[in-house]
Amino acid sequence: VRYTAGQTPLEDASVQEAISQAEAQLNGNGRLLIRKSGTEPLIRVMAESEDEQLLNAAVDGVVEAVSSAVTA
Repeated sequence: VRYTAGQTPLEDASVQEAISQAEAQLNGNGRLLIRKSGTEPLIRVMAESEDEQLLNAAVDGVVEAVSSAVTA
């Protein structure tokens, strides 16, 4: 998710809540990594799970929250 320099979307409470919910959804059945890119103004959302539906739901929730925080 692209953001404007100076923004801190990962510190937004709604983003933190979405990350917590995604981790709870995965419930030990996958991994989630969300970080700022070191070279571009991007938030990278990376995840692994054997359950594709679960994975997509978790990632979509985080991406939506970050996108909302960036446009707010």
